Formats: sequence, C-alpha cells, structure tokens
Amino acid sequence: MALPEQIQELFQCSWPVLLLGFFIARLLINKYGGNLNSIPGPFFAGFTNIWRVLNTLLSNPTETQIQLHRKLNSNFVRIGPRVVSISDPKLIPTIYGIKSEFTKTSFYSIAELWYEGKCTPSLFECRDEAYHAQIRKPLVNAYSMTTMIDFEPAVNSTTELFMSKLDHFVVSGEPLKLEVWLHRYAFDVIGEILFSKKLGFLESGTDVESIMAGIRAFTQYLSVAGQIPIVDHFLLKNPLMLRYGPANPIVTFTLNRMKERAAWKASRGQTKRDFLERCLEAQAKYPEVVTDRMVMLYNFDNIAAGSDTTALTLTSLFYYLLKNPATLGKAVEELDCADKEGRLSEYVTWREARKLAYLQACIKEGIRNSDNCALCVGMHPPIGLILERHVPKGGIVLGGHYFPEGTIVGVNAWVTARNKEVYGEDCDCFRPERWLEASEEQLMAMERGNLAFGYGKRGCLGKSIALLEVSKLVPQLLRHYEFSFTRPELEWKLHGGWMVRQEGVEVALRKRT
Repeated sequence: MALPEQIQELFQCSWPVLLLGFFIARLLINKYGGNLNSIPGPFFAGFTNIWRVLNTLLSNPTETQIQLHRKLNSNFVRIGPRVVSISDPKLIPTIYGIKSEFTKTSFYSIAELWYEGKCTPSLFECRDEAYHAQIRKPLVNAYSMTTMIDFEPAVNSTTELFMSKLDHFVVSGEPLKLEVWLHRYAFDVIGEILFSKKLGFLESGTDVESIMAGIRAFTQYLSVAGQIPIVDHFLLKNPLMLRYGPANPIVTFTLNRMKERAAWKASRGQTKRDFLERCLEAQAKYPEVVTDRMVMLYNFDNIAAGSDTTALTLTSLFYYLLKNPATLGKAVEELDCADKEGRLSEYVTWREARKLAYLQACIKEGIRNSDNCALCVGMHPPIGLILERHVPKGGIVLGGHYFPEGTIVGVNAWVTARNKEVYGEDCDCFRPERWLEASEEQLMAMERGNLAFGYGKRGCLGKSIALLEVSKLVPQLLRHYEFSFTRPELEWKLHGGWMVRQEGVEVALRKRT
C-alpha cells in the first residue's frame, strides 16, 4: 500500500481521536496558556467561556461574582479563560478614566443595530474611541444637567398624570405593582424629553407596542450571547436573519415616534426644544457626523436605556425606604419640615431637592443598594455584569498581577460597592447616614467606587435624566402618599444580567392627610 493511502486510511480511522485531542489541547491552552492561572476563580471557568454563559443563563451572575470575591478573598477573580472580574475601587480610574487606553470588548458589538443594510455603532456600543468622541461631541451639551433642568415642566406634567393614576389605587384599594408603574412613568418622561409627547404608557396602563418586553428580551440576549460574542453572528446577525428576520422592535418604535414628531411640527409649523430638535440642530452644524441614521441611533439609545435605568433606580429606592421604616420616617420628616418652611414648590424642583440632604443621601444609597441574596442586604446599580474592557497594547500590571494585552478585565458595580474598606463594615446594609457622616476624603472614595452610571469618558450620558427624575418624583410621592407592602414578609425577586430587573414590589396606597 502506498504511503499516501496509508496516511489517508489512518486519518479516516483516527479523526475522532484527533478531533478530541485538538479539543483537549484547546481547553488546556485556555486554562494554562494566558498567564492568568495564578488568579483564583471557578475551576471550569478557566477552560471555557461556557461557564459564563451557563452562569448568566441559569443563575444570577451578579450574586455569583459577589460571592466569589468574598469566598476567595481576592480583588481579582478569573471568570473566563481570558476574563477577570476586579473588585478594587482604586483601579476604576485606571481602567475607565479619561486617559485610560483600555477599550470596550466585542460584548458591546452585539448591541449594534442592523438598519438599512448595515450595522452602525451608537454611543453605547462604539468601540473605536476616536469615532466615539466624534459622535459624542455634537450632543454632549444636550445631556448636561443644565439642559435637563429645562425639561422640568415636562417631568412635572408626567408626574401629575402619574399621581392621578395613583389616586385610582387609593380609592379602589387595589394593590399597585410599583415596579411596573414606575417603568411606565419613566417611559412617558423619556417621551416628553425626546419628542415633547408622553408615549401613552401611563394613560393606557399598558406596554405600548410591547416595547418594554422588546427591550427586556434584547438585554437578556445581550447578557447571554455577550459571554461568547461570536455566537451573535450565527444567531441574530446571521445573513438569513438579517435579510428575512423581523425588524428590531425598538428601532420601529423609535422611528414611529420620530415620524409622529415630524408630522406634528409640519402641521403646526412650530419648533419644540426637545431632544430631537437638538439632534436636528446638531445635524445642521455637523452634517457629516450627525446623519439621519445617527439621529435615529441617538434616540434609540435613550429609549432603550433611559427608561430602564431610571425605573430600576426608583424601584430600588422605594423598596428600601419601605423595608426601613425609620429611614423612611426621617426622609418624610425632612420633607414636612421643608414644606412648612415654604422651601418646596407645588412640584419639587431639582434645585429644591438638591437641598434636601437626607433625601440625597437616600438616593445615593438607593442606587448603591439591593437585596439579591441571603448574603447581601444592600446595593442596586442598574447594571449587573462587569463593564468589560480589553487590556491595552503591551499589557499592564494591576494590583501586582500582570495582564497580557487583549485580556478582558472589568469591574461589576454590585461588587465594588460592597468594598468594606470604602463603604464600611456595614456595606451590605441600606444606611443613608454613611453619606452624611463621611469625611471629604471618604466621600470622594465612595463616589469613585460607584459605577452605577459608568465612569469617565464612557460614563452614561443619561445619568442626568435619571437623577432629575428620581430627585423630583421621590419627594413628590412621599409628600402625598403613604406606601406599605401588601405582603411585608415577601422579598422581591431579582433577575440578574446586563440589567438587574426587579419583580414583586406590590404596595398599598393611602393619601397623606
């Protein structure tokens, strides 16, 4: 038998063994070949990212990462072959700061939209820092708190409608699903800010065009597929899906609202100084950057993320105030005192709310607090996964560990805000007083450790929107209503992932006299 025929026969008989050998070799390289084997973590996580997929799909990655850092007593935990979770707040400026050379990973590329035949990154998922700066510049002022304050009348009108809906529950005695109605409120505020129009969530008491469900499905997909981003090319971004699949419901929703806004302007010949109008002004000034496509993407980001972060923050704050009656009492006492002294308007303004020191401490602690497991009784940032970044060219030493370039590192806001050195031994507890008792140096450290809205040049531009709504709505509702759990013995349910969603915050309402 000729030698080539022998080789061919051997291969035909042995290809399963060769394939298995290649698979085993690949796993061993993953585990031991990346200079990360000295970093503790789950044994199987070092071999394959499938561990991360299963943890995100079947468990709560937020809870898992908190427990791992504590159990292993380490600021560094390996959660993938080339992925490390970091809990040291002092490293946040290095990884996410203005001058940082760390870049976003392909996790974020999954959120890129296929629209009109191509994918284009928006502010959120853009990985090219130069391009991000280019598309951020035209509208950075539109997100400032100075601009947001101009929208206070719009927030007030939405709050008025919301309170009329709450009055129905007062009269009827029906239990209120607080997390659901706060989400509807946040959506209608976003509608007013973007398009000068409430989107119908409060008025109808429904999920308009099923957009809430669409966003929830999208973030769940991002959470799971993002652990192995290449699978996105075989799922939502495979050629058949892109060509024949249904349109993205969030894109459709955004385009419909933009068309309604354009029709209103055409019929009345008037201009409203909402976010969309600011986009069009930026387009006139920067036509090569702010294309029609980019205008859609700006508004898409606000709809997809703006309502969620605000609603989750509001729900967390109310939940913990109700779980801590003494704290709630102090907050209400501060409000009543300000009311009696004539320091509050009919609808609390941003500037008035900023002067309510205890309320502001409650808001900071509400952003920082949650009850996601028996281990923890504090901390609820909206984002529940590490904010992934690639180690820059040449590698870097962090906390005494060398990380080769391309390694994925990141900080989970839930983990870093439970750092006892920064927040104290009672960091798992909801205690707003920590923000009032802290020294200036300690306060700076606590602020730096708060990743609820990101950090640095890639921080959440919608932070001002969320803080405006929270600072205005919370005191307004506490002035007029008494909230109580319908079943105080029950805890809420948290669903971990990119957005940590709450369920089961059911309350009864009474009017305050």
